[in-house]
Amino acid sequence: MAAKKKQGAEESEERERPKYIIQRYRDRLSVLRHAQEFSHKDDIARAVTAYMKYLDSLAAYFEVTEDKLHPELFVRDKNLAEILLISQVYWDLAKAYDRSPRLKKECERCLNQFVKFSLGFKFQFINSEMLRKFIKKRAAYNPALFTNSFEKLKLNSSSCYIATYSFNENSTVVRDLRLFKQKLLQFRFGSSLTDYYYQQSPNLIDFFIENPNFGIISNSIIIRPCLRVFSFFAKII
Repeated sequence: MAAKKKQGAEESEERERPKYIIQRYRDRLSVLRHAQEFSHKDDIARAVTAYMKYLDSLAAYFEVTEDKLHPELFVRDKNLAEILLISQVYWDLAKAYDRSPRLKKECERCLNQFVKFSLGFKFQFINSEMLRKFIKKRAAYNPALFTNSFEKLKLNSSSCYIATYSFNENSTVVRDLRLFKQKLLQFRFGSSLTDYYYQQSPNLIDFFIENPNFGIISNSIIIRPCLRVFSFFAKII
């Protein structure tokens, strides 16, 4: 009943908006696809124009300006995919603006938006790793801006890389595995095993990011089930 009421309220709000704004909102994903195509062709100017058109359509729909777009405007579970898309749009814009000294402020603003649309979501770790790789490649013209954003996003040294990649940062599985790690650290072998895990995990995550289809399949079939088993044993040991 509550879901039906919420859906009815959303439909009522949509009817109150001008038709051209509703149409722009409905066409936004088509605009985004064009932006991504321009970006892949390294046609940066047209990519930026299309990305901004996508963001402006969202802003108009929510009756805010583009710089006021915020995750709280969206229903977290229902719009998770769109929130991820928005984070990637701001990421591409930040890299585009980074190329011009005149647009350093815009680069910083887009990085702040990228962080805002990443923090607290299950893809935060993936986004932080993407940022880490970009910094490692020394591809930034303003490295301090990107490093600052990474510091805001990165997970502290107590994080379980693969577990966080597979589950939400605050999930019970991640919590149980952290407790298991604390038990392992009491033993020399456990300490060595933990060190090896932290050395190799980022490489595996990098591979999954570079090969997303393989990462999704491996995560669903192998990694998540195995981590759930480890989580179970962690609670009874």
